[in-house]
Amino acid sequence: MKRKIFSKALAVLFISSAIACVQVSAAENPTVPADRVITPGGAEMYITTPEPLTVAQCAQCHTGVFAKIQKDGKRHQINCQDCHTDFHNYNPVKNNYQEIMPKCSQCHIEPHGPKFPNCTSCHIIPHTPLNIPLNDLLTSECGNCHTGPSGELNKFPSAHTEQGCTACHHSHGQIPSCMECHEPHIENQPDTACLSCHPVHRPLQITYSAGTEQTCGACHEGVYSTWIASPSKHSTVACADCHEQHGQIPECSKCHDQPHDARMLAKFPRCLDCHMDAHNPPTRK
Repeated sequence: MKRKIFSKALAVLFISSAIACVQVSAAENPTVPADRVITPGGAEMYITTPEPLTVAQCAQCHTGVFAKIQKDGKRHQINCQDCHTDFHNYNPVKNNYQEIMPKCSQCHIEPHGPKFPNCTSCHIIPHTPLNIPLNDLLTSECGNCHTGPSGELNKFPSAHTEQGCTACHHSHGQIPSCMECHEPHIENQPDTACLSCHPVHRPLQITYSAGTEQTCGACHEGVYSTWIASPSKHSTVACADCHEQHGQIPECSKCHDQPHDARMLAKFPRCLDCHMDAHNPPTRK
């Protein structure tokens, strides 16, 4: 009986010693570099089921992508996993990059029609989709989306028709200042004043309204100085009230009924034969 108990005790001691030897051997494994530190924890770290990564956790590694989305992501400021449903699975042996990358069609169904099946030919950086560089491919296709401007440029030829889109628009969606190419009519003239007369893509189709007299006077200086100094009622009439279109010479009868009898009109058929200057007609004292 004593011999059996002694044998069991000896077996336990032997097993304990063996386990201790294994632990020591693992810690002093000669195949592991001496300066290599292994984080303790072992299997215990793999007991719990992990929660999905948050955007902030993704950003800890993908800092550049996070910064771009933070600054210019616009509607793509969404949860990373809304697009990336399969990630950290790239295998260079399988070369499965395209397979695991999100597809635009997951959310977008031909937003620009069937002529543009390849989204990334324009939206080169999916994380900042509205930062679109104007490459040769894109500029040759502007008219497919922007039919209005291209139609106006072709229908109403001007110096603007001879320019490529990128001569004015240096990036997609950028609205340039007229003053990049044109001298202002008056000092500190804002772009809104230009646009009140010159539609951008048909600039020679000039339309304007009352209140642009000073701008008119920048080119028509002689007429303007005569008109503004005139004691006649015409000095209170805006340029656009008579000249509805640029360069148009209106008929006096547009505002004035026939003031003279037929005999006088037969002798003086032109109003300006007597009234001389429409911008400063004679007045009664």
